[in-house]
Amino acid sequence: MAFLGLSRAGGGRCQRLGRFVRTYQLIEGTVHAIGEGRKLLYVNFAEDWRSDFTITIERKALGVFEAAGLDLGALPGKRVRVRGFVEWWNGPMIAATHPEQIEVLAPASPAG
Repeated sequence: MAFLGLSRAGGGRCQRLGRFVRTYQLIEGTVHAIGEGRKLLYVNFAEDWRSDFTITIERKALGVFEAAGLDLGALPGKRVRVRGFVEWWNGPMIAATHPEQIEVLAPASPAG
């Protein structure tokens, strides 16, 4: 298992995540936006959700995440760490089935 950090301009890094498909990873980055589909909620890490890293959460599991105190709507702009198996579906993704897979991190302190 490796720790992989994403940056806003991490397109190349996201493409390299392909070599980690079907492996368990910790991935950290800043959430760009939340997308909503009929069956899934998408936690997108960049504007181009078709090729950048995404966390997917089934709508039927949203109650479990809310009960654990994880406010998914408040994630844009926040740094998170997700753990799980990397898959490839419109870019690298991890399907989060339990709230314990997503950790909201403290803001990075300014360099100084």
